[in-house]
Formats: sequence, structure tokens, C-alpha cells
Amino acid sequence: MDQNFLKQACWNSMNKYVGIQTNDGQSHDGFIAHIDENYVTLAIPSNEVLTGKTSENSMSRQFGFHPGFFPRRRFFFRRFPFPFVSSLFLLPFFI
Repeated sequence: MDQNFLKQACWNSMNKYVGIQTNDGQSHDGFIAHIDENYVTLAIPSNEVLTGKTSENSMSRQFGFHPGFFPRRRFFFRRFPFPFVSSLFLLPFFI
């Protein structure tokens, strides 16, 4: 796929749920979060739990911290160089 065509397709699909296939056959899906001259960045959904210490004596609960609760990391970002992307396709996203 032509790199200029791929960049234009990425700009048209900005903030949409897409799939990307690389030249080595791997497939990744996520939201297009950023595009620059050489890379496209996907925000890939995750169920990963962030680990950290919570203070049981703390009265600060503005972010939902309480004993036994750790916030979930919703997305992690991954950059793909345009020369290594072979195809881009839209995927359905349901809430």
C-alpha cells in the first residue's frame, strides 16, 4: 500500500476503531490516537490492572482509590512506522 494513501486513510479514520496489519502478518486493533510524518499511534484497549500502594489512612478518594481497589488502565499506546504497515481497515465498535 502506498504510504501517502495510507497516511490519508489514517487521517480520515482519526479517533475511529481500526485494525492494522503489519508486513510480518501481525494484526492490531485500537483507536488512532496520533499521526505524524513517520508513525501512526494506536490506543489499544486493555484490562490491565495498575499496581500501586494505597494508603488506608488516607482521606483522599478523588480518583476512586480505597483499600483493595486499583484503577484499571484503559488504553496503552503503540506506535507503528508507516513503511511496516501493510493494511488499515475499519472495525465495528459497540458500547
